[in-house]
Amino acid sequence: MIKKSLLLVLLHFSLLAQAQEKNHISIDPFLPVFGTIQVQYERGINENMSLSLSLGFKASSGVFKLRGLETEKIITDDFNFKGIKIIPEYRWYFQNQGLSGFFTGAYFKYQNYTNAIDGIYIDNASNTNTIDIEGKIKTIALGLQLGYKLIVKKQFFIDFLIIGPGLSFNTFEIKENAPIPDGFYDDLSEAISNYGVFGFIDTNFKIDANQKSAAKMLPAFRYGIKLGYRF
Repeated sequence: MIKKSLLLVLLHFSLLAQAQEKNHISIDPFLPVFGTIQVQYERGINENMSLSLSLGFKASSGVFKLRGLETEKIITDDFNFKGIKIIPEYRWYFQNQGLSGFFTGAYFKYQNYTNAIDGIYIDNASNTNTIDIEGKIKTIALGLQLGYKLIVKKQFFIDFLIIGPGLSFNTFEIKENAPIPDGFYDDLSEAISNYGVFGFIDTNFKIDANQKSAAKMLPAFRYGIKLGYRF
């Protein structure tokens, strides 16, 4: 009787340990360099499949600051985008190894970044005007992915996202916080169309106060390394 009870207890803890390992939490150790903190929670739904959710918060542009606009008429501070990123994922692992080894799957990404644009604008009459507007970039992306999860010392792992091609739909919105002469938006449209970061904006789109661009479809890519713990 005692032996049977002991076997049942051992079996219970064995099953519990296996169930616990369906929870995987990881972080990207490199994103803080870009001013972003991102955490992912992955939950196994069977031996081969899992669902996960990544939440990212961007507090600054990090060490790679984006240079502001600088033309004869418009001078702005450097861009410092802030915002959130949400990425749900589905994964299918090729082997029954406790959500480890090679995997494939699909992802959805929602990204919403804002930037306060401050500076000066010199109009056609040579008057200096203060720029106080807010720019916003929204991205929605869908794609596929391929990666490999390496288990290290039972509970720890390294998650390699090797490739994640997809399509993204991007919009740029601008909001005026203080009145600016009408001619400013003609000059801003020209300046932004020549600025690499905003290259997705249709050059035929004319920026105006409190307007946004039509969604622009572009290729999307995901890759990276995460460090995690499973329980």
